Amino acid sequence: MSSKPDSRPLSPYMLGPYYRFQITSLLSISGRLTGLFLAVVTLPVALAWLLALAAGPDSFATVKALFSGWCGKAVLLVSMLCLVFHTLNGIRHLAWDTGKGFEMSTVRASGWAVIIGTFLLTALAWWWAS
Repeated sequence: MSSKPDSRPLSPYMLGPYYRFQITSLLSISGRLTGLFLAVVTLPVALAWLLALAAGPDSFATVKALFSGWCGKAVLLVSMLCLVFHTLNGIRHLAWDTGKGFEMSTVRASGWAVIIGTFLLTALAWWWAS
């Protein structure tokens, strides 16, 4: 047993010189955050919309007016971005569950495909809806 202390770090530091932030880290953290956002914000928004629709035209007009302003549109846009990202990232993980796509070049390419696809599909959906 050596009495000399080990100078190596015990774990990689996220912001230190031993660990370089990777796209897989970004997508993993983002996947969790978008799932949380979808559960906390988007689900109640969808339920409010459906309940207003069931309650009649006056209630639906009130909710529609609420989401027609800039704040409502921002919530809807972020919800759409989260939904599309979470879906595409989930498809990526389903491919991994089959044992495919673990080569580093494929991991990076599929990560960038999720990010670019998120913005393209969200923009396409907003263009189509307007």
